[in-house]
Amino acid sequence: MPDDVYEALARHLDEMPVGAPMSDELMEILRILFTPEEAELGSMLPFMNSTPEDISAASGIPPAELVTALDGMVSKGTVFKSVKGGVARYRLLPTVVGFSETPFWPGEDNARVRALAPLWYSYFRSAFGKEIGDREVALLRVVPVVEEISSGTQVLPYETVSKLVEEVDYRAVAYCPCRQFKAYVGEGCEHERENCFHFGSMGRFIVEQGMGREVSLDETLEKLKEAHEEGLVFSTDNYQGKVSTVCCCCSCCCGFINTVNELGYANAMAASSYAARVDEESCVGCGDCEERCPVGAIVLGEGEIAVVDESRCLGCGVCIPTCSGEALTLERREDAREILPLPQFIAAQMQEKSKKG
Repeated sequence: MPDDVYEALARHLDEMPVGAPMSDELMEILRILFTPEEAELGSMLPFMNSTPEDISAASGIPPAELVTALDGMVSKGTVFKSVKGGVARYRLLPTVVGFSETPFWPGEDNARVRALAPLWYSYFRSAFGKEIGDREVALLRVVPVVEEISSGTQVLPYETVSKLVEEVDYRAVAYCPCRQFKAYVGEGCEHERENCFHFGSMGRFIVEQGMGREVSLDETLEKLKEAHEEGLVFSTDNYQGKVSTVCCCCSCCCGFINTVNELGYANAMAASSYAARVDEESCVGCGDCEERCPVGAIVLGEGEIAVVDESRCLGCGVCIPTCSGEALTLERREDAREILPLPQFIAAQMQEKSKKG
């Protein structure tokens, strides 16, 4: 019986736009996060915010009993809860943004995260890496800071990180799950970990459940500045409008960047509308850009002059702050494309999932 409920939950999770391909690692992850009773309930929960009454009508579970169970799952980070106008709504959390991150967001070192870390590490390098990387529409897009973009270049509002975080109505910061679980398998790095940003309803959820803390716009911008100086890549939701997440990614730990570098799925992250360009006369051949590039898009070529492979370049701009000769800028790509709006993004993902099924 227990195996049956976990398999049913796994199949249900795999129906989401970001699915959960069946694997031994996934099954063990679900056993850690869900009791058999919670797994059975989870397999019946909707993917969209729904009232207890609606969930009760679909599941046959009395509303009072249902709310007690749901609130327990909320506290464990497997179910999302929001309250608007005094009415609570719930939905099952997906893999991302969801139960792959919730145990790690608080930054706590405990037995549960120690058990989960190697499982997620292995899952990212196999079935889940393919799930997030082998897609027609990338889940994340890279956004640079405006200061690195060449003067005179057209800059649209949704294309720079500072503009994105200014437009949201609530800001929260948590610990980076990727750097957390890589640290717990002995492959961590020295980069700052408290720089996983979430906004709006997801930000409120994180703070209400003690998984992170609310931050002001000023602190958000300051932490982003520090992350940029460290050489971290800013990525966010791949759709227009207000964003829910900004990640500060490193090539040593980020599941998405590692999916590009190690598994070869170039579309795991959509590049920004810009690419690094080199002023050959100013380049002093220091090699800092080659060292900082997270995807190996810059190398020192003939005459010790930096050369950019635009097809690999993420347009993140992390190569620029340490350029000794001030030879690098970000310039708009000739083939820069519009980012898909949210409804089309969801439709594309659901269509892709239906073809797989």
